Order: sequence, then structure tokens, then C-alpha cells
Amino acid sequence: MKKSFIFAFCFIFAMTLFGSVALADETMDRINKTGKIRVGLREGSIPFAFIDPKVGKHVGFSVDMTYLLVEKLSQHFGKKIEIVPFTVTPKTRIPMVANATVDVEMGSTTYTQKREEVVDFSYIFFVSETTFLVPKDSDIKTIDDLNGKRLGAARGTTNLKAIEDQVAAGKYKPKDIVVVETHPQGFLALKGGKVDAYSTDRSLLEGLRMKAPHPENWKTADFAIAYEPYGYMCREGNSDIRDFINNTIVWSIKTGKFFEMYDKWMGPKGVVPIPMSQAYRNYLQLICYPQAKDWWKKH
Repeated sequence: MKKSFIFAFCFIFAMTLFGSVALADETMDRINKTGKIRVGLREGSIPFAFIDPKVGKHVGFSVDMTYLLVEKLSQHFGKKIEIVPFTVTPKTRIPMVANATVDVEMGSTTYTQKREEVVDFSYIFFVSETTFLVPKDSDIKTIDDLNGKRLGAARGTTNLKAIEDQVAAGKYKPKDIVVVETHPQGFLALKGGKVDAYSTDRSLLEGLRMKAPHPENWKTADFAIAYEPYGYMCREGNSDIRDFINNTIVWSIKTGKFFEMYDKWMGPKGVVPIPMSQAYRNYLQLICYPQAKDWWKKH
């Protein structure tokens, strides 16, 4: 039922974006005049956007998508466009887009109707689910096992809201809800025993786990409490840059670049192998990218 819901949601959302009307765009004008695009990037959203200590800069699937976007912007304006990176957190990412501190946010932000009232979203490019990271010997097996536990989540995330809403609805009663500012801080809280389970998107939890010194000491729960469709964000009323992001996503899929990046970061031999949900498969197939069909056979 939940997968059917997210499938229907993605369809309606995608069709709405396809039918949108272009308006005057201050963001594109500013990029053209300055030759720079200010991009909000996460520091610990593995494998979408994170700082790799080995190279000292942001890397990840969404960072690679940023490079493609800038490549297309450079072609469009007939000059080189430079990326000016800004580190954003779950708490600051939406305000920094809304107040024009950054032109776009390229990370792993979940689309919601409430957020859509403040910023504009691109096409959905990934679908994950909210669950929990726990020690490998944890007794948390089902949602009922969350009763009496200390749960952690990051401020300003849909994951925290999902927990709070379910607690308010009486689905379970944790001992405490610990709020942190970033996912790495949440993982540290889990390692230090300050929480029994840390919640965010399964894809991000797998990223935290795989990058840990001993990933075998941790596991993600088998159940989900919510589903998370990701989109990139830009300021409201700037449909030209939003359409440019959308066209870059479509171009990447039609040329196969999207799948190369997916395999690089999330495929079976990627940096963080992530099993692809049926909801995500349904969404990409729905948008009718014929190029995806042969790729499914490998995953």
C-alpha cells in the first residue's frame, strides 16, 4: 500500500513539473552576470554529498550531478560557470535556498508539500525510506521494539517529523527523542550509547555504516516508518533554473550518465551499495526513460 502511494505521488508530482510554465528567473540572470553558481552541499550525506577527507572536498552522486549542471550552464551561457560551494545542514538548507544565500541545493532533500510552499523542487531523482541504524546485536527488530528506546534524528528532517508524528499517534512510546544537527553527530551519539537507534533515510544510514571503521558492527532495521522522495531545491519563482536542473536530470538519464553515476556511488560495486526499492524502479520507469530498461537487468 505504501509503495503504491509513493508511486502515485511521484507520478502526480512529475506530471505537475512537466506542465509548469516558465517565468522570469533572477537566479539565472545572476549566474550569467557573475559567472558563478552558489551550490548548497551537505558534509555528511553519504553517498549523495559529503566531504571526503582524502581529497578535502565535497563528493557524491549529487555532487557529480552538480558538475553536469554546471557543464550545461557553461554551454548555455557560452562561458565557464564556476561552482561556489556552501556547506548546508538539515536545519539550514531550506532557509539558505529561500533567502538566496545559495542558488540551488544539491543533496538528498525529501520533497514534501510543506517544503514546496517555501522552495521549489526538481524532479524526483531518488526514493529512499526512513528507518533506523542500530548495533548488530540490537533487539530492535520491529516497530514495536522502539518502545522504551532512545531514538535519535537530525533537526529539520522529515525523519524526525515522522518519529514525532507516530509517537503522537501512539504507535510507540520511546524513552527519549534525541535531536542532533547532522547525521555524523547522530552516528556519534549511537556509537557513544546516547541513543539506541539513529533514524534517517536508509540510503544515508548505509552510507554512515559503510564508512565506519567497522561496518559489520552496525545494521539497518528491516522495517520502514516512512518513504522519502528526493529532489533538488531552488528558490521559488525561479522556474528557469528549476527547469534547467530538470533538463540536466533528463539529459543524464537519456545519455546514460545517470546510471554511470548511480553505479559509481550506489550500484552493487559502488561506494555504498544500496538495494533499489521497487518504488524507485517504478518511478523511473513511469517517466518512460527507455534507456533504463537494459540497466534493470544488471540490478
